[in-house]
Amino acid sequence: MVEQLVAFALGFSICGLIGLAFLPLVSARARRLTLKSIEERLPMTFDEIEADRDLLRARFAVEKRDLEIAVERERRSRAGEAAELGRRTAALVQAEERIRAAETELAARDALLTQALQHGESLRTELAETGARLATREQELMAKTGQIDTLTEAHRALKAELGSFRAQLQQAEARNHAFDARRERLIAKIKAEGKRVEQAEAEIKALRDLSDQPGGVAIAELRSAILDLGRQVVAQDQARQDQAVQDQPAQDQVDPNQACPTQP
Repeated sequence: MVEQLVAFALGFSICGLIGLAFLPLVSARARRLTLKSIEERLPMTFDEIEADRDLLRARFAVEKRDLEIAVERERRSRAGEAAELGRRTAALVQAEERIRAAETELAARDALLTQALQHGESLRTELAETGARLATREQELMAKTGQIDTLTEAHRALKAELGSFRAQLQQAEARNHAFDARRERLIAKIKAEGKRVEQAEAEIKALRDLSDQPGGVAIAELRSAILDLGRQVVAQDQARQDQAVQDQPAQDQVDPNQACPTQP
């Protein structure tokens, strides 16, 4: 390994020495070639120098004009680009303003949409509550309808009972009128019987006066017969009065169920 390294180092050193030996020759040839090319490019007379200078001036003037034209063209292009950039900047500003307005409007619409959704939820809740109340009211209405039907039937029954009660009342009034007429007749008969009793009492008194005189045995018998007759008349009058008193409650009495109709 060491021998190979040593051999490589020796070879490299020998090559370097050979290169150093040929270096002056290469350098001298390069110098000669460079000088020759410079001499070929340089003018040899004053006219050639002036011509070369004029050529350079012309080239410089042409290049300057080309540069001026290029600068002017570039300036115009830059001006157009600046104008276009200004227009684009204005359009961009307007677009940004429109975007901001659209964002503001979108935020407002979002707020309105949120409010509308909340209002819709509240309306939905109210609608559900209203539906529940409506169902309750419908049930109550059905119950009320049943009660109204019941009351209607009861009203019809009451009207029927009232009609029967009115008919019975008319019959009772007719019986009362008949009873009043009969009572008037009975009162007239009682008054007539009273007058007859008074006459009989007067006759009895007269007979008593006669019985106190002589020969009053026949008169006493007659008075006894008259007293019996008076007692019979009084008994008949009492029996008529009792019959009238018994007929009066029967005529005035009315069925309570007919007088006061049953409430539903």
